[in-house]
Amino acid sequence: LGLLARSLFSSFSLPPQDGAPRLALSGADGTDHSVVLEPGTRLAFTVGPGRWCLGHTSVESRTERTHHPCPTGAAAERGTQCGPCFGRDQTRLIHDFHRSGQAPPGLRDYLMQPHWLYVAGFAHGAAKVGTAAAPGKWRRLAEQGAVVASYVALAADGRTVRVLEDAVTRECGLGQAVRAAGKAAGLASAAGAEYDAGALAAAHRERTARVREFLAGVLADAGIEAAPFDEDWILPSAAEPVVAAWGAGRQHAYPHRLDGGTHGFTVTGVIGQGLQLGLDGLAAPFVADASVLKGRRISWTRAASEAPAVQDSLF
Repeated sequence: LGLLARSLFSSFSLPPQDGAPRLALSGADGTDHSVVLEPGTRLAFTVGPGRWCLGHTSVESRTERTHHPCPTGAAAERGTQCGPCFGRDQTRLIHDFHRSGQAPPGLRDYLMQPHWLYVAGFAHGAAKVGTAAAPGKWRRLAEQGAVVASYVALAADGRTVRVLEDAVTRECGLGQAVRAAGKAAGLASAAGAEYDAGALAAAHRERTARVREFLAGVLADAGIEAAPFDEDWILPSAAEPVVAAWGAGRQHAYPHRLDGGTHGFTVTGVIGQGLQLGLDGLAAPFVADASVLKGRRISWTRAASEAPAVQDSLF
């Protein structure tokens, strides 16, 4: 990591199937780098001020995308993009295609392949309905940081699946987004919380049964090119230690915000945009929302995070 003296944090990237997540970075020289987040990886960095544009994406076909760095290195204005890059980003058109029918050729090709409809549950009890293109079926949920998830339908294309997604939101009360901060906070500990692993699994079964019952009626209508499905998603191996520590009620919230300051810790697990980490001198794991690092400039150091005084609950 010493070679990447100063980098712009982009995202966590995951392989199409189970494997080690990577930390995606853009170096000061404009080249892209990645750090494999295997258990035991040491990260130590200082976060600089401001948030910077991560550029935009064009879609050439259902299998090809191109990331374009921000041409001016501007500050982020909308999420992790400046205004011009937000306007050029083709992926934002995905969410309105089923209403507008408007998409450039490459994005249209991507959207006209089969898509999955899924229901996902998170550690703090929140749930959502979502969609995934067929090739990204597993990875999409891994990126979401779900604890439990199931596929409930397979649609002919991206337009049809989003019509179904909106219908499930409207009729079953499931939203289409869950805040990253809530996902990480919910993983801090299951002890004494409303949801532990068993309660979450039971709530998920009840929820997916309700969605499948609703879809059975909807899919019986003529003209809907989709089939009901009943398949559980498999948790990534990198997320297993995070979920296990949460389920045992022995995982703490990382006491420092990652969008500023200096940090140093050992990565022991990754779930979506969340990091499970170990602090020097402490046995208990911590969990942090690393999504706040997106668009931040970081400089690598040899520091160590200050460890809080913590005590695992005894039962």
